[in-house]
Amino acid sequence: MQINQDILDRIKQINWFSNCGQALQTEIQMEYKGVSSWADAKQDYQSTAWENTTLEARNELTSFLHRKYRDQYSKWNLLAQEAKGFLDTEVMPKIELYREENKLDEEFIANVSWDIVNVIMESTYGICSNRPVFFLELLKVYEAGNFPCGWDGEWPNGKLIVY
Repeated sequence: MQINQDILDRIKQINWFSNCGQALQTEIQMEYKGVSSWADAKQDYQSTAWENTTLEARNELTSFLHRKYRDQYSKWNLLAQEAKGFLDTEVMPKIELYREENKLDEEFIANVSWDIVNVIMESTYGICSNRPVFFLELLKVYEAGNFPCGWDGEWPNGKLIVY
């Protein structure tokens, strides 16, 4: 099992946060609502609700793989390590620069990092039929130049919050 090169290429092409504060210009498979400032986005991405939502989404994927695709799931740690290596060299320098220029905190970095590693993992396990794809939906938001930053409601019900 290998990381999907197409997903890495898609991630490399992202114009990070170029449309924050503007309406989302792509379709995603969940309801969403927008916020209009980094202050609002920060309140959401620092919330326990957002942390719990993304953790639940990740747990949904790993539980699914453990139940239905144990052989493939046994490669998780090696693949995650490779995904983090890609993230550290290809993505985080851009995100760190953006963070500094916009005076954002380390939690911003942690959120983006968590999302992108999980995007890579969901994509890599694309051979597994009917797997959950929460983070691949977040990728569409990033690709549109926006920032998925929170959840309004109780997972899985509710709306994604987008800046």
